[in-house]
Amino acid sequence: MARPKSPEKKEWIRKAAIRIISEEGFHKCTTDKIAEQAGVSVGTIYNYFQDKEDILSYIFKVEHTKLNIYFDRIMKKEMTVPDKFKILIDKYFKYAFNNKKLAKLLHDESNRPARGVTQEIFNYMLAIREHLKELLEDGVEEGSISLEYDLDIIANILIGSANATALFGHLKPEKIEYICAEGPENLFNVLSNGIFNI
Repeated sequence: MARPKSPEKKEWIRKAAIRIISEEGFHKCTTDKIAEQAGVSVGTIYNYFQDKEDILSYIFKVEHTKLNIYFDRIMKKEMTVPDKFKILIDKYFKYAFNNKKLAKLLHDESNRPARGVTQEIFNYMLAIREHLKELLEDGVEEGSISLEYDLDIIANILIGSANATALFGHLKPEKIEYICAEGPENLFNVLSNGIFNI
């Protein structure tokens, strides 16, 4: 009879994988290293996951679930779309700052199209875009966002600018506190006012 699986052990494995993958990269990461970091046997890992790709997919699945819950809460708030964006941008920077290894993994592994991405990574990336587009559509409906812009392109610009800012923080660790403190307001002001005086 198979031993029941423990959600706690699965979580240990997920957190250990985040640490190893963010530090060494997915290709250098092995299930042996993840097992050692998690304090479990390699055999235990295979009770929960097929391979390291399956672990990576699970990491993205967990974040996808969190993302859906958070956007659902934001969409239900009784406030204007610009105010929702302000909260969203601030939350993104705080989450990235407080979960640096996870933020690095999410960025690195979702931005390697040459290697290919799993369905779970693709679903996560698509969910971000679709949630942002929905929020932008609400802004158009309430009159706070201009109809002259293509919402698909704007959603992509928002994702790209947030990712690039977070990546800069990883490349320049000495600036990460400054980026997380000043980034949200700067990004929101660019959205609100633009950068050109024309």
